[in-house]
Amino acid sequence: MARARLPLRMLGAVLGILLFIYLIHRAGPAKLLASMVALGWGLALVIAWGGVAHILKTWAWRLTLLDGKNQVSFARMLGLRLSSEAVGQFGGLAQLFGEGLRVSLLGQAIPLSHGIASVTIDRAFFVVSAAVVSFLGLSAVLMVLPLPHKLILYAIVFACLLLGFVLLSAITIRNRWPLFSRTGEVLSRIRYLKPLIDRKRALIYSVEKSLLDFYHHTPKAFWASLLLNLACHAAAIVEVFLIVWLMGTKLTLFGALAIEALTKLVNIAGTFNPGNIGTYEGGNMLITKMFGLTAAAGLTLAFARRLRALFWTGVGILCLIVLSKRTKREKSNETNEDIMQVAPEQISSEALQNTSALQRPSHVAVVLANNAGFGSPLPQVGCVPIVLRSILGAAKAGAARIIVVIDRVKGLSVLQELMKTGRVPNHVEWCGVTSGEDSLPSLIGQLASEIDGHLVLIAGDRVYHPSLHKRVAEWDGTGDALMLMTDCETVGICSLSRKVSSDLARRYPPVISSPEAILSRLAMTHSTVSEEVTEEKWQRVGNEQQRRLAERKLDGWLVKPTDGIFARANRRISIPISRLIIPFPITPNMVSLFTLGVSFAAGAFLALGGYWNMLTGAILSWFSSVLDGCDGEVARLKLQESDFGCWLETICDNLYYLFIFSGLTIGLLRSSGNRNYLLWGGLLLLGAIASTVVTGLQRHQLSSGRPERYLLEWHEKADSRSSNPLLYLGRHTEFIIRRCFLPYVILFFALFGIMNWFLIGAMVGANIVWIVALYSYLTFTASRTTALQSSTSLG
Repeated sequence: MARARLPLRMLGAVLGILLFIYLIHRAGPAKLLASMVALGWGLALVIAWGGVAHILKTWAWRLTLLDGKNQVSFARMLGLRLSSEAVGQFGGLAQLFGEGLRVSLLGQAIPLSHGIASVTIDRAFFVVSAAVVSFLGLSAVLMVLPLPHKLILYAIVFACLLLGFVLLSAITIRNRWPLFSRTGEVLSRIRYLKPLIDRKRALIYSVEKSLLDFYHHTPKAFWASLLLNLACHAAAIVEVFLIVWLMGTKLTLFGALAIEALTKLVNIAGTFNPGNIGTYEGGNMLITKMFGLTAAAGLTLAFARRLRALFWTGVGILCLIVLSKRTKREKSNETNEDIMQVAPEQISSEALQNTSALQRPSHVAVVLANNAGFGSPLPQVGCVPIVLRSILGAAKAGAARIIVVIDRVKGLSVLQELMKTGRVPNHVEWCGVTSGEDSLPSLIGQLASEIDGHLVLIAGDRVYHPSLHKRVAEWDGTGDALMLMTDCETVGICSLSRKVSSDLARRYPPVISSPEAILSRLAMTHSTVSEEVTEEKWQRVGNEQQRRLAERKLDGWLVKPTDGIFARANRRISIPISRLIIPFPITPNMVSLFTLGVSFAAGAFLALGGYWNMLTGAILSWFSSVLDGCDGEVARLKLQESDFGCWLETICDNLYYLFIFSGLTIGLLRSSGNRNYLLWGGLLLLGAIASTVVTGLQRHQLSSGRPERYLLEWHEKADSRSSNPLLYLGRHTEFIIRRCFLPYVILFFALFGIMNWFLIGAMVGANIVWIVALYSYLTFTASRTTALQSSTSLG
């Protein structure tokens, strides 16, 4: 069957290409080129706006996974969305194949039935929301355009069909009508389809149940996903308006709605044409002609949207390659990662000495969640259970193994509540203790035979600054134990040597169950090292008052050492915003992408030109600067920091500069008609891009393992060469180009209506930045090479 259809599809593709060539000839190549030139840098805005639509669709899809969304990162789902739509560009059957890709590449953490259900729900929402927009658009056409009687009749029929489809969908979900299963039963009466339906019957029932339960059991997620799909279609309407506006043609948003609705009908008609080539362009020319636009304008509209689709198709193909390789690697490395139980036992000193060091991890973290006060619900700080904060803190500090100690009788509720979060690392082990042979000292003694470095004890009823986890993890073994103290009070996190850990099992009574009791006895019998820690670095959480104090301290930990006056001023606004965000299932990467959307809006308003548009763009630029702190704050509050998130934030920061500078150039050109602004803007963008490339290389050189430390590392190296005038200048003026400072400058110039002066100053500054960055990159690289050569010669 597929082979029989292949010649027809190839014929359709050839005819579509011929139609496309004819349409270019009909519209006039010169007129088309002039219209494309009129778009200019605006085409980059159109492409970026298309990325916003993909983000909205991914967010909507993510909500359909419910609890399973914590098992798959937003970045992976965005890559799958782009991959699916890249494949779907080749026609109707390719769209089905693309949806199958979304399911198959979700990962092993999502069951197949859940994956199929989420994709089905997502596709259904997209179709229903498209029907709503098409109905509104056809209604707009009937009200705006003076159509012939026959076309009015056709439009009314289509509008009624769309309205009926939407109402039928709503009634089906509201009344739980088994539409899929009944349809399957009808189709199974056909002899050729019966075997297929019988094999898939259980899956059909499962998907149908998930779809109906989605509305009745999780109405908030249901409506949020539906609204995000509608927002995606609204973004398409804005895209039409933006392209037509950039061409210098007047069109209202109402007209853009009508054009988008009719374009959706064209897309349905061209489903069986591979790539919808020719039919899409011809349909756009006919539609825009109805609104009094030229054929060249209609073809330019279609061509700009086609270029946007091709750009994201290329990105989707790259994502598909990367995700396919990653999935194969995950399958090949798949191992049984069930929760392990550690069975404590007594060991001898001889056994301790004979244990092979080559088979032991470097250091082990033991999180004590066996406190009698622990119960359900667990106390939370920063919307994260405090025990989970200790687990994730130990994981980030590099613990090779993490053992969570719970009460054998009362700890089951603690384990269940932690596992429900979906954020417990796979390598965490659980151990139930009481007293006697399965006591805490016995457990620590057994672990002494399995470690190569040292053991870290963490009381799970407190919150700790990340630096404390890092300190005990990097303990150099001086003394028998490292105790962190505040005045005379034990902080609750300490490091024990192998010898001390072994002695605990043999000498100490089994009733000991807290770090305080262990350390108090160790201080009397062993050589321990105490380090003083300020009380701002940790907080015990035993009651509501202490929990609130921990929340205030956590807010203080959000401030970075490199934050200046303006960054700290932004924190006063961004931290309360972050606090409002964290109760919801919103990841830091989502915040970064939303901030990117605000940056794009700021650039778009700047591109409109005029005093008030420029001022609005400057205000949005400042708001984007405030939100820029929220992604990192959410990551630190919810312990969701990652290298990918840091790089994503960097990319969004760089795109912010491109949006602002591009929009400013277009706006000044439109307002004044002075083409010299193209030269200044081009030099500004050249300097910004060169700065991005050079700083990216230097970031990889200085902090490839920890990209968030780039600025701190650069400061240290520049300070060590303060006699160098260029590095001294860069070190004491780099704050000017920071995301937290520059928007205040833009707001100042916009307020006084002298954005042209800002453009020239920014052009000069951007080109100084990349020169200083390149010089420092070469200087630091040379010094690093010399140091390596010296160490090699000494060795």
